[in-house]
Amino acid sequence: MTRSKILIYLLAFYVLLQFIWWGYQIIDLGALADQTQEDTSRRIIMIIGEGGVFILILMAGFWKIQQSIAKEIQLSQRQNNFMLSITHELKTPLTSIQLALQTLKKRNLKIEDRADLIAKALGSNQRLSSLIENIINASRLESNDFTPRREIFPLKTFLQNKTAELTASHEQATIKLNCEVDIIYADTYMLETIFNNLLENAIKYSGENPKMEIIVKQNEKFIEIIISDQGTGITAEEKQQVFKKFYRVGNEISRSQKGSGLGLFITSEFVQLHKGRIKCENNKPAGTKFIIELPNGE
Repeated sequence: MTRSKILIYLLAFYVLLQFIWWGYQIIDLGALADQTQEDTSRRIIMIIGEGGVFILILMAGFWKIQQSIAKEIQLSQRQNNFMLSITHELKTPLTSIQLALQTLKKRNLKIEDRADLIAKALGSNQRLSSLIENIINASRLESNDFTPRREIFPLKTFLQNKTAELTASHEQATIKLNCEVDIIYADTYMLETIFNNLLENAIKYSGENPKMEIIVKQNEKFIEIIISDQGTGITAEEKQQVFKKFYRVGNEISRSQKGSGLGLFITSEFVQLHKGRIKCENNKPAGTKFIIELPNGE
């Protein structure tokens, strides 16, 4: 909105100056009577030329303003959708935790049933914690409050543990891991957040039997990380939008998957803070592929 205001003020200032100049030219028309035909023609051509430039600049300014306003409207819509979804996202795990605690308090349950309820409550608590953490991270990113720390990150070990954790919690999931890099110099918290967001998204949008593959390769310039799934995929139009804050894939009315629209935004920002790149491509024969390139070396 600030850019739109600046553009409007600049355009208004230019219009004012142009009208003052034209006013001067009109007042000075009386002098044309004492000038030659050649001078008169030159003055008329000059006025027409300046008028044409003025109209072009005016049209370009209004077009740019219209674009800025359209972007602001889209952002506002995404923010409204975020508020609607985040209310549900916060309420659902809290309700689940409350129900589990009330059941444990009121009933004498078998050990197995108690353990099941406790596991569900802990899972809901983890989901709630992750959601709140994403909101905090997004806010800190907007305030430029993140500076990555270069430290030794045990990439291969982390990915092995993460894939084991995911396959244990999602019994139908199949995850292939091919990691050629043992360690990487990066911010531990940011890199863990990047992998958590991408891997959980891959499972979320891959249906009942998620199939995923993680490939990590290294060359002289960068480390390439590829996370691919065989889910529903992302349309070409949405590939340009998925890294924007609050954006969620699919129609807001028919969407069935839960989420806040912050995960991929945070992921992209964390990658850029490491001076890396992230892109989204189609996977073959189906699904989505996220490719991350991080600088190689300390």
